[in-house]
Amino acid sequence: MGFSEKDLQKKTIPLFGFSGETANSLGDIVIPTYVGGVNKQIRYLVIDGPSTYIVILGRPWLHQMKAVPSTYHECKKFPTPWGVETIRGAQEEARGCYKKALKCTTSPPA
Repeated sequence: MGFSEKDLQKKTIPLFGFSGETANSLGDIVIPTYVGGVNKQIRYLVIDGPSTYIVILGRPWLHQMKAVPSTYHECKKFPTPWGVETIRGAQEEARGCYKKALKCTTSPPA
């Protein structure tokens, strides 16, 4: 993404993956993030490791965007100056990412 470790604010926080693996963050960084016509400065935790995801938007992003997530409808809705924006999930893609994450953390039998 064009950033170096010098751009990070050093902070070590343990993060737990979907399949139970643990990774420590290298630090965090604030990046302007454009979603649905809204541009916000969002703080991201950075890890060093394989991932099938580019970014995971969690509670801090949801709060800052005033978003309402729905797991049942697989979407997030948030207000914009032009009305309510909806981001829809892609279950098949999410399932594929989850399977890839599991393959990265499991080792072959000895």
